[in-house]
Amino acid sequence: MEGSNQHIRMKIFNYSVYLLVMTTMLLFIACNNKEEEHSGHNQQTEIAKDSNMKEMNEKDNANMDMNNMGSDSGNHTAHNEMEGMKMNDANDMRDTTAGETYWNSLPTNRTVISAQKVIAPVEGNMDFAFSGNGYITFDWRRNRKVPVRIGGRIERLYVKYNYQYVRKGEKILELYSPEINTYIEEFLYVNSTNDSILQNKARQKLLLLGLSATQIKQVEQTGLAPFTISIYSPFEGYVLFNPSGAAGMNKEGNASAGMGSGMNAGTDASPSIAPSGLPDNSIREGMYVSKDQTLFWINDFQEVWGIVAFTKENEKYIRKGLPVTVTSELFPEKPFQTSIQLMEQVYQDEQKFSQARVYLPNTAGILKQNSLITATVSIPVKSLMIPVGSVYYLGKIAIVWVRTGVTKEGSNVFQSRVVRIGHRDSNMVEILEGLNANEAIAKDAGYLADSESIIKY
Repeated sequence: MEGSNQHIRMKIFNYSVYLLVMTTMLLFIACNNKEEEHSGHNQQTEIAKDSNMKEMNEKDNANMDMNNMGSDSGNHTAHNEMEGMKMNDANDMRDTTAGETYWNSLPTNRTVISAQKVIAPVEGNMDFAFSGNGYITFDWRRNRKVPVRIGGRIERLYVKYNYQYVRKGEKILELYSPEINTYIEEFLYVNSTNDSILQNKARQKLLLLGLSATQIKQVEQTGLAPFTISIYSPFEGYVLFNPSGAAGMNKEGNASAGMGSGMNAGTDASPSIAPSGLPDNSIREGMYVSKDQTLFWINDFQEVWGIVAFTKENEKYIRKGLPVTVTSELFPEKPFQTSIQLMEQVYQDEQKFSQARVYLPNTAGILKQNSLITATVSIPVKSLMIPVGSVYYLGKIAIVWVRTGVTKEGSNVFQSRVVRIGHRDSNMVEILEGLNANEAIAKDAGYLADSESIIKY
């Protein structure tokens, strides 16, 4: 009995499972059929709607064609124009967007977007003026030697310092000389005789030795040879113990005031040696001098030299004969009009540079040694020029910011470009290469550069 009951229960369970599976399959098939019918119904509805809309459009078009044939062509043209404008606007917007993207993608140390004003280079004639600073010094060509015509010992020296001013006929020293005393004794002996020829010869010899007619007359009156002979200045002017050192300032920039110290033109060389072999700083009382030895030089300072130095940038334009205006610090309201007379290369303090020389008249003596002057040169130039503020200097490189485009907001797009400059003054700069007259550049180049940026060009 128990086994029979278990067998019946298994059949009932299998039949239940079978019914469940079949029911599920029937439900799935019914849902699919319903979706297909609904989809077909929608398609038929859409087709019907399209057919109705088409019939209505055809009727409207037929009515419009019958009522106004010309109006239809005008509307069609306007519609095409509107469509074209929309397409153009879309293209412009796409181009502007691409340009904005391109400009913003460029490196900021080469391309700058700014609302700064732009200017155009100018072609024309302009006088470029630049200045150089210098000083007044002696004209070596006007130096006059003051030698001693006979050997002896200096008992008294009245010339105490360099640049001392002496007048012609002024006593400069007293010399003790046994040799000249011997010639004076011979003159006195011959003068006591009646031989006029010998007397004239002895007198002529004393004159050639440097004695004046007054001194000889005094000897004749006293009948005695003096202990010392006075030497007088044969010229008028400033005393120079070292003529080659009178051309400039010493290394400290101050004129030497001590006697015989000279002016070594800013070098560390040893003191100059006079042609006789005597150092220029050894002329003192009590020293011995030999025959024909040069004691010092005298310069009348009636014409002077102006030594002017220009910058390395401008000295290449300086040439001999170029007109120049010289202004002295002593009287700036009275400029001198002269010209460049010499360009000389100077090596000083381990540096090589060029300096210009100008000649200035000084008959009134208003110009003083080592007084400062300013020389201004004006050169007419016809070229492409821009303001000085439009050039930005990167060491030896000069750049300008050239406008390469405009953003949709109206800002200018600038890019750096290297240019080669020529003359330059306080207002304008000459452009030799790198820029055309039809290009626009930034007015103030310095505002487009950051002090911490390394600008590419």
